[in-house]
Amino acid sequence: LEKGEKGGKKLEAKAGRGLFIALMLFVGIPLPGTGAWTGTLAASILDMGFKKSIVAVILGVLMAGIIMGVASILVANGINTIFAP
Repeated sequence: LEKGEKGGKKLEAKAGRGLFIALMLFVGIPLPGTGAWTGTLAASILDMGFKKSIVAVILGVLMAGIIMGVASILVANGINTIFAP
């Protein structure tokens, strides 16, 4: 856990003010292991403020939902186009 905290401090120093956006994008990527739980853990390790981290995670989850919703609609329309009589 100490190694993760040291890495988090380095990342925080490099990211600076962009840490909020980085966390939001990390949570917003709809891949396994990049959701709200992992984002909250990352925010905790990086010592982000509670309110700031919650807002970043909520926006990231909304972004992931929008991405998956649009992708689902596009795939469904593509399948209907291919197999429609």
